[in-house]
Amino acid sequence: MFNHQPGIIPALDVDIEQAKAIAESVKDLKREIAGLKIGSILCWQYSLRKVVKELKEVCDFPLIFDAQKAGTDIPDMVRKQAKVVADAGIDAFIAAPQGAGSATLTAFVDACNVHQLLPIVVLEMTHPESSAFLVDDAADRILEQSLELDVKHFVAPANRPERLSAVKRIAEERAKRIRILSPGVGPQGGGPDRAVEAGADFIIVGRALYQAEEPEEEVKRIYKLISRSRSGTILY
Repeated sequence: MFNHQPGIIPALDVDIEQAKAIAESVKDLKREIAGLKIGSILCWQYSLRKVVKELKEVCDFPLIFDAQKAGTDIPDMVRKQAKVVADAGIDAFIAAPQGAGSATLTAFVDACNVHQLLPIVVLEMTHPESSAFLVDDAADRILEQSLELDVKHFVAPANRPERLSAVKRIAEERAKRIRILSPGVGPQGGGPDRAVEAGADFIIVGRALYQAEEPEEEVKRIYKLISRSRSGTILY
């Protein structure tokens, strides 16, 4: 999963018809698109199972579920979340353990492994004051434990490229090879090319894509930017 780097992950925070239209428009961009991310609003409106079914009828990209935010509850609840997500046909599951602690993070990773889901862990958010209620080193502590649990995929902000570089450096110091998925481009101020230069492997694109008149052309434009910033294709 996610073999070609760098790549683009459309965030389908839209209604189901627009989500299907975007998937249809980019379904042949196998080099550019790494997967599709579906979020809580879409799935609350139509149900996770329905969204997965309808998108898989359109394309064969891996589907990433971002519950915005899962993985912040007690361990038993997080295990149940993972099973529901897996049963719906999702390929990868994003968790944000900032409000839960180490036992919940461990339960999330273990449950994903049991249910053959790819675990993806959020280290930091992209919006102002996202860490206002957290201890200063929360992201680093989450990263450290996740690396010990052999997590290989993380979400870190494209609009804070210095943090992308720091995350990659910490992983490399521990002889771990990771992949970073980065939201926060476009309206939130992050540059996709700069993010890739700083260490991002995949760029999550939401509004910049689904507000475009031609999503396919916007994907191609962004891909040109990020491909210049990362020479060659890396397979982990």
